Amino acid sequence: MINLNSRQMDLLNKLIANQKVSIDEFSKEYFITKRTVYREIAKINKYIEDFNVKVTNTPKGLILEGTYENIINLKLTLPCFKSIMKAKNIKNAILIELLQTKEPIKIQYFASKFNVSNTTVSNYLNDIKKWFESKDINFISKPGVGIYVKTNEKNIRHAIIDLLYKNYNTDDLIGFMQKNYNESHNYGYSSVDELNIRLLNIIDYKTISIIEKVLIRVKITMNYQIEDRLYIELIVHLALAIKRLEKNQKIDIDEITLEKLKNSEEYNLSQNIANCIEEEIGIKMPDEEIAYIAVHLQGLRGGSESLNLNGDYLNSIVKKIIDEASKVFDVNLKKDLILKKDLSMHLLYSMYRLKCGYIIRNPLIFDIKKQYSDVFDKSKKILKVLQNELKKDISDDEIGYITMHFAASIERMKSKLIKFNALLVCSNGIGISRMLAVKLKRVHELNIIAVSSVFQLDEMIKSNNIDVVISTVPIKRNDVKVIVINSLFNENDIKKLESELNIKISINEEDDEDTFQCNMEKLKAISVYSSELNSIVKNTFFTEVSARRVSSIINELLNCVKENGLINSMQYKNIQSLLENRERQGTIILPKKNFAIYHCASEDINEATIVVGKLAKPINMINLMDKSEKVYTAFLMIAPFNKKESLEVIGDLSTSIIEQSDFIQRINESSNTENCRKIVEEALLKKLYYQIERVMS
Repeated sequence: MINLNSRQMDLLNKLIANQKVSIDEFSKEYFITKRTVYREIAKINKYIEDFNVKVTNTPKGLILEGTYENIINLKLTLPCFKSIMKAKNIKNAILIELLQTKEPIKIQYFASKFNVSNTTVSNYLNDIKKWFESKDINFISKPGVGIYVKTNEKNIRHAIIDLLYKNYNTDDLIGFMQKNYNESHNYGYSSVDELNIRLLNIIDYKTISIIEKVLIRVKITMNYQIEDRLYIELIVHLALAIKRLEKNQKIDIDEITLEKLKNSEEYNLSQNIANCIEEEIGIKMPDEEIAYIAVHLQGLRGGSESLNLNGDYLNSIVKKIIDEASKVFDVNLKKDLILKKDLSMHLLYSMYRLKCGYIIRNPLIFDIKKQYSDVFDKSKKILKVLQNELKKDISDDEIGYITMHFAASIERMKSKLIKFNALLVCSNGIGISRMLAVKLKRVHELNIIAVSSVFQLDEMIKSNNIDVVISTVPIKRNDVKVIVINSLFNENDIKKLESELNIKISINEEDDEDTFQCNMEKLKAISVYSSELNSIVKNTFFTEVSARRVSSIINELLNCVKENGLINSMQYKNIQSLLENRERQGTIILPKKNFAIYHCASEDINEATIVVGKLAKPINMINLMDKSEKVYTAFLMIAPFNKKESLEVIGDLSTSIIEQSDFIQRINESSNTENCRKIVEEALLKKLYYQIERVMS
């Protein structure tokens, strides 16, 4: 519970007090995005789950979901959380005041200010002293004089910004930059307010707005983009620099470094920034401050030229890191081009900063360590490669950023399994070759392109895209990796493949009954479709139609079906009735095709049938565009009502009439049953081809 921040506690307090709170209202109150509110809710729920209570968003707003007893239990425990939070906020408020004050301060001052005892403040100071030591800041306590800190200005600034990022994430800072926090939170005193006021004093709205205006002017002259996160860091750095200069607290840089920086492109940009700030605020920036801004700009720049990094050198470091990561994570990350690109871009930003000792901050480090603990620990091990290269310690914040790159890459590898195109070479006879091929095809990571003899090897490699040759006999090749395995493919061979290909092998088990049945169903579906296709082709007929009216056309088409023994007189009448009812709703006359389609599904026929009726004289009918059109061909399709397979094939033929541009033309030109059957067969065979692809995929 001690990890809940003041904003999360405020939300929890409101909900326990049954106040009406919505996501939208809370985001506006704290000047944060709705996405950040959802993140805050997730963190609250993580800490109150032991009470069987959770924050839930409903149409009426946020509520605490849980039994009355559980919510009361949480309410009774809340004062303990407040007490812990109060202590944490008081410590941070003392820290920030000591960092911003030159003169010694007595313990009694803090005790009176925060309404706690001297003993309590003394206890807080034990933790405060340890924190200062971790920042290379001397904490001095003199009886009768008071407490104060002593160090250089650079360490002071780093410590202040560390405190800032410790208490606020990037979303918070953006929110505060958009509106003056102090103006909108001018109510009664609390430890939370004291901390906010002191911390946010270094980035007050007026200063931020001036800096943003300055950077917009200067950014036009830059030939590179600055990442948003680092842009915010630059604004915070400049805001703090201005505040410190107002108090006559200046940065120190040695002469050699200063002269070197003055010769850089970034120094010229920094001078432009300093000149603009002087115009807007009236504060003169010394050369050391301008040089310090230049250091930041060099760390922000996205080009290897400004970082003095040779492209080959950077690529070699990225390769070493990815090679090491592949071993540690036991996943082949070398083929993930996105990882290579993103990691290269990230290191362009961070390597210079690491070399210069610039502090890299990661506001999400706590969450990363918690949610990706295993990846973080392994990333720490991997980055010893970079640490040895730079001869610099890599902070947890920087490791956190690299962790997210690796985590994303591992997820990509899971969703897109890398396969190696493999050529199998076997000299033990066709039977052994086939057995080995079957076994290797069960390896998820292998795509067996073909089985070859040693003598065909050159030709097979030349004509196929081969990643690896897997052979049962030793072969020397310089153009492709060769892995020699036992023809029985045992456990040692699996380990050998894993080692040589730097992957984790996963084997499909022998086809179980379910898989077998599934494949059999697919084959059966293709077989049934093929059988139905043959039946329809067999039941396709051609007839000449002399009728002059629609009803008479239907009769002559059905007579053809009856004469071929597919229906009797009673069935004839029933189907006739169906077709005439359908015709009243409108015959399908395709525009400019001279082609009329009649179709129905009926229980009075057992096999699907097609009749092509050639009209002796064309008849004027209304087409689908409500225009008169001469019809030369009447096309009848009848399918058994309860026979799914027939309906499916007839449906495919219907789409062929529309999709295959020459189908109607060829039918219109046909003059006998053999011709019509050939046209229908070809149309349906195309559909069968796609059906096989669809089913087997």
